[in-house]
Amino acid sequence: MFIPSLLVIIGFMIVHIFTNAIKRLEKRMTNRLVSLVSGGSIAYVLLHLVPELTHYQDVAHKAALVPWLEKVDYVTYMSALLGVAVFYGINQLSEKSERENRRKENLTRPSVPVFVLEISAFALYNGLIGYLLQELSGDNIAAYVVYFIVFSFHFIANNRILHLTHEDLYTRIGRWVLAFSVLAGWILYEVTHASDLTLAFMSSFLTGGVVLNILNDELPEERESSFPAFIVGMIFIAVLLQVIIV
Repeated sequence: MFIPSLLVIIGFMIVHIFTNAIKRLEKRMTNRLVSLVSGGSIAYVLLHLVPELTHYQDVAHKAALVPWLEKVDYVTYMSALLGVAVFYGINQLSEKSERENRRKENLTRPSVPVFVLEISAFALYNGLIGYLLQELSGDNIAAYVVYFIVFSFHFIANNRILHLTHEDLYTRIGRWVLAFSVLAGWILYEVTHASDLTLAFMSSFLTGGVVLNILNDELPEERESSFPAFIVGMIFIAVLLQVIIV
C-alpha cells in the first residue's frame, strides 16, 4: 500500500507544519477543538491499539527472548508502561525547567536543552507513527483513512501544547523536525524489515506514549477542556472503527 501510506504521511507533514495556525482561533474554540481531537484519539487507543497488546504478547511469548525477559510476565505490556514513563518523565522535566526559568530568568519557556530533549523524544514518537502506519493499517484503505484522522487529531493536540510550551523555538525548529520525523519513519519502514517481535515492542511502546500524551493534553485543569467536545470526538472515532474497519 505504497501510495495510500505516502499520502497519509504527506498529510501528517502538512498537519505538523500548519498546526500553529489554530492559535488564531478564539480560545474557547481552540479548547473545544483540542477536547474533540483528544476524545477521538483515546477512542482509537482503547478500541484498536490496546486490544492489539494481547497479540503483541502472543508474539513475544513465541519468540526467543533473552533469559531475563522470559521471566517477565506480560512483557509487551511492560513496554507500554515504559512508553508512559518516558513521556511522563519528559513532561515533568519540561515543567520543572519552565518553573526555574520563570523564577531565575523571567522566561516563560523551558531551557533550550530541555527543548532539544523533548523535540527529540517526539521525533522518535512521530517516527514510530510513520514506521508503524502500514503495519497497523494493513491492506484496508479505510484503515488508512482512520489512521490519518486519528493521528492528525493527536498531532494537533500535541503540537498545540509544544507550541504553548516552547513558543518560537517550536515554530522555527520544532514543527519542521516533527514533520520530517514522520517521513523518516515511513522511509525507514520501506527500506528495512523488522521482526515481528521488534514490531510488537515498538507498537506497545507507542501505545503507552499515546495514552500518556492524550491524558497530558486533556486532563490539566488550566486547559479548560470541553466534555461535550471530548465525547463527540470519542463517539466519532468509535463509530468509524466499528462501521468501517470491523
